[in-house]
Amino acid sequence: MAKKVTEIVEKQISNWSRQNTLGEMPKKTNGKVIFPVITISREFGSPGAALAYYLGEKTGFNVWDKELLKAIAEELGSDQKLIETLDERRQQVIEDAVSAFLTNVKTNVNYLHSLIRVVRTIEEHGSGIIVGRGANYICDHPDSLHVRLVAPLKYRIAHYASWKEISTAKAKELALRKDRERNEFIRQNFQKDVSNPLDYDLVINFEKFNMEQMAELVVSAYEIKTGKKLKLKMQT
Repeated sequence: MAKKVTEIVEKQISNWSRQNTLGEMPKKTNGKVIFPVITISREFGSPGAALAYYLGEKTGFNVWDKELLKAIAEELGSDQKLIETLDERRQQVIEDAVSAFLTNVKTNVNYLHSLIRVVRTIEEHGSGIIVGRGANYICDHPDSLHVRLVAPLKYRIAHYASWKEISTAKAKELALRKDRERNEFIRQNFQKDVSNPLDYDLVINFEKFNMEQMAELVVSAYEIKTGKKLKLKMQT
């Protein structure tokens, strides 16, 4: 996986800025039809990654969750553990710039730069599902499908506490902190409100649906928006 990621990134455009766009995505690459990507944003405690991998198994799409961090770490020549400490955390831009200039430390400025290049490369290749990291604000192809999973805070706390076998108090502390960090990451770097439903094509309250039902909703929305029929793998 790491070698493949590096090869993909090396083919990406070298001149990047946050205002740039890749323009119209080619309809075919090497004779193959491009299937637009799916992005999954989620409130903390929502099964966004689980839904992504479930969809990946059904559709054959590549899933980019922790894999995205590995790709960024490789591109930066940095350690993945360092990248994980930067992900979805706010730092002052001016402090980052000074720090990077003086010490060559890979900070959020470098991370954001690489994040956007990698996400847009994945989007250009298509057939991918990207979890979190503000990917819906980075993707610029009009047919990319943007999904967000939400649920009442109380339900998310109970769901996460049961899943991780931790106390409700600990789960609540994590939920409030992680939601705050993710909101700040999006606001600081994309000047957006992550909770704005208009930034997504489909918002699902996961309290009301099981995994299979959510996958069916996403697939239906994808096929309606893109006009492309997915060849789903049947369960055995």
